[in-house]
Amino acid sequence: MKYQKQVSVGGTWVKGAEVVSGTHCKLMSATERMPSQFKDEKTGETKFQDVAKVLFSGDTETKNISLNRATINGLVDAFGEDSVLWQDQVLTAETEKVRVAGRAVTAVYLLPEGYERVDDENGYTVIVKKGTQVGAPEEIPSIDF
Repeated sequence: MKYQKQVSVGGTWVKGAEVVSGTHCKLMSATERMPSQFKDEKTGETKFQDVAKVLFSGDTETKNISLNRATINGLVDAFGEDSVLWQDQVLTAETEKVRVAGRAVTAVYLLPEGYERVDDENGYTVIVKKGTQVGAPEEIPSIDF
């Protein structure tokens, strides 16, 4: 049997239900991809999560946060692909109650300044620059023959 070295993260984790929507925060570390405690239901393989240290306004200690895909895409759009560039940027936390695997959880989204959380044409949450139309059909240029 082959084994891989497990990476563990020390410290407390953000609990979505305890985050106050509208609170400001900053990422205090680069984001690292690491194995999660969950397995893919179809393949049985370990799922991965993107983890960073976050400091919420009013707190004195950082906590671990698993960044969701919407948050990552918004951070990439605002600050670039290198998660080192995401550090020390003022972000606004927004929460939403969602159902995951049949149970209610509170999702936490981190929004850069000037960005908003909206649903795309398929009903999925995305984080976009304010005023961006999501899912709008692309304009097809007319060609004169």
